Amino acid sequence: MPLFRRKVDEPAPVREPAWPSLPTPTPDLGQARSLAAHRDFLLGLVQPLMPFGMALVDAVGLQVSESIHADAPVPSFDMAAVDGYAVRAADVRGATASTPVRLPVDGQVWAGDDALPPMTARMIRAGQGLPVGADTVVAVGAAEGDSDSVTISSALRGQNVCDEGSDIDEGELLVEKGTVLDPTLVAVLAASGIDKVLVRPRPRVVVVAIGSELTAPGLGLRPGEKYDTDSYVLAAAAKALGAEVWRVGIVPDKVDEVRQVLADQQIRADLIVVSGGLGGGPESIVGAAIQELGPYDIAEVALEPGGWQGVGILGDDEVPVIMVPADPVSAYVAFQAFVRPAILQLMGAEPVLPDVYVAKAARSITSTPGVLELRRGLASDDATGLVVSPVGTGHAPLFVSELPQANALLLLGPEVDFVAAGDDVDLWLLDD
Repeated sequence: MPLFRRKVDEPAPVREPAWPSLPTPTPDLGQARSLAAHRDFLLGLVQPLMPFGMALVDAVGLQVSESIHADAPVPSFDMAAVDGYAVRAADVRGATASTPVRLPVDGQVWAGDDALPPMTARMIRAGQGLPVGADTVVAVGAAEGDSDSVTISSALRGQNVCDEGSDIDEGELLVEKGTVLDPTLVAVLAASGIDKVLVRPRPRVVVVAIGSELTAPGLGLRPGEKYDTDSYVLAAAAKALGAEVWRVGIVPDKVDEVRQVLADQQIRADLIVVSGGLGGGPESIVGAAIQELGPYDIAEVALEPGGWQGVGILGDDEVPVIMVPADPVSAYVAFQAFVRPAILQLMGAEPVLPDVYVAKAARSITSTPGVLELRRGLASDDATGLVVSPVGTGHAPLFVSELPQANALLLLGPEVDFVAAGDDVDLWLLDD
């Protein structure tokens, strides 16, 4: 008989979701939400990442979060501009081809050298600081000499010398806040002795594809299956924007598995992007999966291609999640409309919204009234300005082969059903 009676394990109580409701906007285009309303709602849930000091090379491609000024002049000393001989101008004054001046050479310039004695030359390389007393550099090609002596036929005071601060003045603005750091700016900052810059890190974006009918590229297809394209195009677009990206394997249409993946991915994500699982809107697979993880909203957006779009906040760390339709072109359009601005906002970039350009329609275009149609287009410049032609059929969102042909998205508003050739049409450029 046991000395102690084992306590019977009691099942853990089921946790009822207690998330606060999201401040969702009301439909503003009939029964649906406009792109602008959904985007503004989404961006209101995304906070820029905190900036920190990052090594110069690691920060390339990121926007600098503060203006940077030079702490010291560059160069920080008078510097030789060419290889030659450092001399005192007074020692070679009056030198001509018929009456040259011959000076002994007392060696090569090194950092920390003694002062240059009067009536003496010293060999110097471009970029080296002039020894104390020297004020002129005679180029190798303008003198006859060796390591023992040099004959100089002409020299002007300050010749071939870069003065202290001649490149960058102390206090000069090196990089303005909001500037994207590139290799040339890295050179400027490094020359000024700066090894780190304050930037917001690259957002960590996790891409999840939901669909039991999906299989990974590289594998064979069984009847009824198709290759997972959405997660690839979303991950590639996020990476091209500068994010760190993890593409999670395909998740079947099972609520528990979707919930587990979303719960697991929160730890390494600043943003989760989910394609698929939206059929049925709020009662969809992804909706059922996310409701125990945080507040969410799935709404019909008056967008073509588009339809159901979703946004949520996961867990105590409040990781934003964006849900887009399961179709490669629809997913790509949703990326441009919603995911791209969210990533830029995480980066602290300005502006986060794409610029709207006006172009002339190269040919007539029909559109679906009542929705904002983002039609793929090819824009180019001619003598009259920007001209755009629609790409492909326009009403076949599954035609992924049309994506590489487009460099713009035409913005055909809800009130538009026809655009005549030569009429103005708004657009976003995709390669800006």
